[in-house]
Amino acid sequence: MNRHDGWWGLVFVVGLFVLAAMGSLPTAAESGESIKAFYSANRQLIVVQQVFGALLVVPLLGFAVAMDRRARERRGSRSPWILIAGCALALVVLATNVLPFILATMADPSPGTMHTLTFIADLSDAALFIAIALFSGLAALAQPTWVRIVGFVVAAVTLVRAFASPMGATMLDAAAPMLFLVFVGVLSVRMLVLADARPSDSGSPAVG
Repeated sequence: MNRHDGWWGLVFVVGLFVLAAMGSLPTAAESGESIKAFYSANRQLIVVQQVFGALLVVPLLGFAVAMDRRARERRGSRSPWILIAGCALALVVLATNVLPFILATMADPSPGTMHTLTFIADLSDAALFIAIALFSGLAALAQPTWVRIVGFVVAAVTLVRAFASPMGATMLDAAAPMLFLVFVGVLSVRMLVLADARPSDSGSPAVG
């Protein structure tokens, strides 16, 4: 096992916290005029935010590769599904950054155009949480029981959030991404701890 694998996930978690601290974007629940005014007033910050968010795909893919490799080592499986789910998640993450970037760099769009593109961005956000649910569920399969339960809870909550938020139910908007970050953090710390414990195991497999 590569003892540095866990750092991919921790960098991703810290990066998402920084990204969240930059502020949230308006949704299609707001009027086209207010959306246009928001983007006009925060254009530079939004561009920086989306570029930074796109760069987080790098540690995300590193984390997915590490999870895939360790799942194969633990289960002796050749299934590529964790890696495929991680790549799909990375692509959706990029999509959620592209649309706000376009909105922030358009010359003088009409309020109607801003509202339409924001609605599409909301749909891509819902797709993001479906991808998170899929990745969390698959990553949990190769884990010990207690971690598996956490992963399945995260998958369930994020899946509900994916369908609930577009319908106006926003109670999971903050909780779902936070649970996913906690899950990634748990997996990352386990990678570091188990890798550090490896030399003293005298060749015996890691437990728990």
